[in-house]
Formats: sequence, C-alpha cells, structure tokens
Amino acid sequence: MKQFVTHSLIIRTQPLPSIKKILYNRSTSNKNKMHKQTDYLIIGSGIAGLATAYYLKDQGKVTVLTKGAARNANTYWAQGGVAAVMDKNDNFENHIKDTLEVGQGLCDPAAVRQVVFGAPKAVRSLESLGLKVQPQPLLEAGHSHARVWRSSDFTGRDILNVLLKAVQKEKSIEIIEKTEAVELIEVKGKCVGVFTRQANSDKADLEILEAKYTILATGGLGQLFGHTSNTIGSGGDGLALAVNAGLELQDIEFVQFHPTGLAVQKEGRHFLISETLRGEGAKIVNNRGEAFLSRFHPKAELAPRDLVSRAVFIEEMTGPIYLDATHLPANKLKTTFPNIYQTLKGYDIDMTTQKIPVTPVAHYSCGGVPVDQKGATALPGLYAVGEVARTGLHGANRLASNSLLESLVYAKIVAESLEKTKTMDVDSSVDMSKVEIPSVPIEDIDQIKAYAGRIGKIMWENVGILRTEASLEKAKQEIVSIPARDYRIQHRQLVAYKIILACQARPQSLGTHYMTSDIV
Repeated sequence: MKQFVTHSLIIRTQPLPSIKKILYNRSTSNKNKMHKQTDYLIIGSGIAGLATAYYLKDQGKVTVLTKGAARNANTYWAQGGVAAVMDKNDNFENHIKDTLEVGQGLCDPAAVRQVVFGAPKAVRSLESLGLKVQPQPLLEAGHSHARVWRSSDFTGRDILNVLLKAVQKEKSIEIIEKTEAVELIEVKGKCVGVFTRQANSDKADLEILEAKYTILATGGLGQLFGHTSNTIGSGGDGLALAVNAGLELQDIEFVQFHPTGLAVQKEGRHFLISETLRGEGAKIVNNRGEAFLSRFHPKAELAPRDLVSRAVFIEEMTGPIYLDATHLPANKLKTTFPNIYQTLKGYDIDMTTQKIPVTPVAHYSCGGVPVDQKGATALPGLYAVGEVARTGLHGANRLASNSLLESLVYAKIVAESLEKTKTMDVDSSVDMSKVEIPSVPIEDIDQIKAYAGRIGKIMWENVGILRTEASLEKAKQEIVSIPARDYRIQHRQLVAYKIILACQARPQSLGTHYMTSDIV
C-alpha cells in the first residue's frame, strides 16, 4: 500500500531573483501624491469580499477594491450551492466526516468543525438578504447526504446579486472598480494598506490606499492553467501580494480540477457543468457511449472530484468524453437546470437530446495564505477570506459546495474578530508621507496576454492533472525564463513558481496532487 505524506507543507524558498518584483525602484517620498484612507480595505468583490464588507458595515468605513467590474468574480459562475446540514435526516458529524475523507488526512479538524457548525446560520443569513433558497437540497460528489442548498442552477450569481444589492445600500461601504492592488504597504511590521493602479491604464502611476485593516479576498488562480473555469482575472494576485510582503503559502500543490467543463473555450474560460447534474443521474461516458467511472471508483459519478477528473483525463486520451443526461426526463432537466439548459442552447447543444462534450479544467485552489481560526495572517493588520486563504478546511481536496460556505462563514468570523479588536487606530507614529512609492514598469497589453498564455500552456502541460518529476522541473525552468517586467505577469510567475516548488516538495501523490513516473 502506498504511503502518503499527510502533513501540510509551507514553502519557504524565496522566489528566484529573475521573477522577484522589479518594484523596488522607489521615489524618495510621496509628498506630492494624494492618497485615500479607509478603516477596512477589502481586495476582491466576490462572495468573500462582499460578505465581509456587509458584516463590517457598522464598524467603520469599508472600501472594496476590485480590478474589474464588481460582478466580474468567480462567484458569478458558481452553480452548485452552499453545503449545510439543515435536514433531519442529516447531521453535523456526517458533514464533518465527508469533508475529512475528501481532504484525505490534511484538513484541520478545528477549521472543519467551525465551518460545518456555522453553515446553517450562513444560509439563513443569505435568506435574510433576499436569497430564495429552494426547499429541497441536492446531492453532490463526496457527500453522504443531500445537503447542497441552491437558489437555482446559478446559485453563485444569485448570491452575488443579493450581496451586491445589500452592500450598495450601505453608506459606509464604497466599491472602487477597475483598480488593481499592486503591492501591500508594510510599516513597522504591520500592513497599513496597498499601492493601487488604474486597471488597463497605459500609465504607471500608483496611489496609496491607507487602511487600518486589509482583507485579501482575491479568489483563485485558475488562469495560471491553460484550461480553467475561472474568470480572466483569477491569476493568483492575492497570493503574490502576500508572498511579496514576506508571507509563505501552504497546500498550494492541491489545485482542484473539475471533471465536467464544457469542452469549448470562450473568453478565456470553460463553462462549468454543475456536479448536481450527476447527482440527479447524468452519466459521464466515453466516445463509445460507455459509462466508465465505475472502473476507477465504486461511487462512479459521485466519487471525489480528483478521482473523477483523473479518470476523465486518462479516458480522454482515447477520444472525446461526454456528460449524458438524455435518459433523464426532459421537463425535469429544464426545470431543475434552466440556466445550464439555456446556456448550452447558446452552444447549439440540447442537453435533453444531446450528449454534452466535457473536459477537465482547473477550478479551485485548496491552499493559499495560511490564516488562523479568526482569518488573520502572520502579518499584523492583514486578513484573508475565501479561496485565497488556507484555513485548513479543504486539505488535499475540497468537498463540493464547501467553497461558497467557507467564504460566508469566515467573512462573519473576520468581522466579529475585528469588532473585538481594541486598537482600531493606525500607529500614530506612522507617517504615510514618508512611504516610498514603487516605480512600476508597464508592458503592452498584447505582450501581457502573450506571457499569460505562455504561463497557462506551461502549467497545463506540466503541472496539471498528472505530474512527473521531469515535468515539474521543466515547468520551473520555463516559468523562470519568461522575461516579464510587468507586475501583472510577475504576480503569475511568482505564484506558478511557488506551486511548482510545493509539488516538488511532495513527491508522493495525495488528493488533487497526483504524481506518476510516466504520463499515461
């Protein structure tokens, strides 16, 4: 029996000089620079960011910074729902057990219990904001009971809409769109804000956004891989900000690949086909029409995602793979999955009569910036919520629909923790006028896209679903060789490099991290 290394690894190796920021050329002062101030700065406008902002609304001025439009977040595309025990036939211990089993020995039991016990309250909080939760939960892979609560088959979009509506009503909350976080500001060992820049500007001018507390809620890193369900902006920026501030990352070798992305790429991402469709009876079949997953795991379609993705990836080597729901009642498909049905119609696919071509895609990062049970990082003044954070909930593989849940629970925890903090004022001895502003090289947008595409190709081919020692070393050398000067690509290089180091530090397979001596 194969022995697994079942402890978390914190990668402490410093980034190579060739991909270290070229941001250290600084002006002598910022006396002529205007800067903004806020009490709570939240970087990111997905479920983690907006929920945290809402819970902080009565504690001071809250600023939400997002590099695109507020709705341009991965949350918008989340289809499954929120996992929570709210049925008499289920119990917390079942949910805890399922989470720990899927996490394959790497979860933090205290974090798991904290999130699972906070789940019902999180769902009810959304309902109080106007989310219409359907009366019956659905079943997803890895769950022993149906406990995934949805508003529709686009639950993420529905949650984002109610949160955004609630946040926009609050005078204490400001949303700053199309503005990028370039580098965290650290003074006397405390995070006191961030340097910002107007997104897609041809100017390199940075501004200071000063904050008493900064919360990273930047989401995932799927765009580091050539095939992903993530939006264009999901390149791991929050992770890079943390590393460049001296923090380490944990469990980032565990990148979850979703087995049923639509096998058509559009606008840099793959439309995801929800796991709940398989929970309702849809089958994954090969080009011969065979439902093959039972050869890999007894739970077949409802096996953990890492196993299903790997099986699909291997079977795909012999031909196209499909998700087949044509044997299910057409009316039920249309009423249970109306948005998926309509979206697929836009691709000229009728899921009631046609098999859906699918392929595995990079979907979710199980690791990230380590935080304690209050959401605090090792850098005073800096917190992290959502996918960017490593709470210990997911371990080596995430249980389906625990992600939206984690964001909601930890958003509340962070807000409550900050409410109890007595030292609410920035150290009066800190003179922000003496903070030196980085000089940032800016490259042409076409060059940025070319570099991003190159990173995506390297990572997908060498650090994807199946990994080898040789492929990881090849990827590391190629990532380092990219001669980017622009921080937007350097952020991606840095995170990709850290992922590769984490993979190399764990030579044995565990969860989503699968090592093989030879590619099948």
